[in-house]
Amino acid sequence: MTLPPHLIVSTDFDGTLTSPGEPDILAPEFMHWLETARKKSKVTWIINTGRCWKSLSEELTRRQAEIWPDWVVLVEREIFRVRGKTTSPLSSWNDHCTEAHSKLFKNTDALWEQMRFEFREVENLQLVRDIGCPLGLIAHTAEQADELEDKVLKLISNHPDLILTRNSIYFRFAHRSYTKGSCLCEIAREEKMGPEASFVAGDHLNDLPMMNRSSAHFICCPANSAERVKIQVRSEQGYVSLLPESRGVVDGLNHYFG
Repeated sequence: MTLPPHLIVSTDFDGTLTSPGEPDILAPEFMHWLETARKKSKVTWIINTGRCWKSLSEELTRRQAEIWPDWVVLVEREIFRVRGKTTSPLSSWNDHCTEAHSKLFKNTDALWEQMRFEFREVENLQLVRDIGCPLGLIAHTAEQADELEDKVLKLISNHPDLILTRNSIYFRFAHRSYTKGSCLCEIAREEKMGPEASFVAGDHLNDLPMMNRSSAHFICCPANSAERVKIQVRSEQGYVSLLPESRGVVDGLNHYFG
């Protein structure tokens, strides 16, 4: 398939475009693909991440990113347009997002106290105040995180609007309506596009909400992805690359668009 006239490319950041073992320069193969593709079509690039803007922009600068994204999804739920190296909020989305989370967290006060009580003596588990959330959890190991996930899901099961977002050993809570997937769809609407013109790439569990055909018709994950991500990508008739991180993303793009 050739590139469509306008393609939206939504990528996770850590573990998808970056790797601790890679040189400091950010994803040179991906940057080359993006630069080349933009000579043929309009390509809108979104970084869809759990980071805040300060953390992400510092990392883009440190890694000498040749191209900066057109949009960013921050803390997995807030949308900002990027102009140059500064951002402007998509207020129509972010204002409703803030209000929905404020209401949700206020109505679940007792749950947070229960979690603090339940987990207070779990060895090496960190209970922290997350960005815009009363509680975040950081497990000591992946094995501990797996055990913790089952317990957390049981605790929140009576709160249908509350979801758990997990990335490796990190746990965050959010409103069901505000995920990487719903943010991608909102940006596509702003661009007057739909999921049929969107490509997504991610590697971990917090990427799952955008790794489906209701969010994007072109779905890819690199070889280093969590097994649950690979399973979902295959179930959505997506592409699981044999290459890791950004090379896997480019492999996916070439698989779909030659």
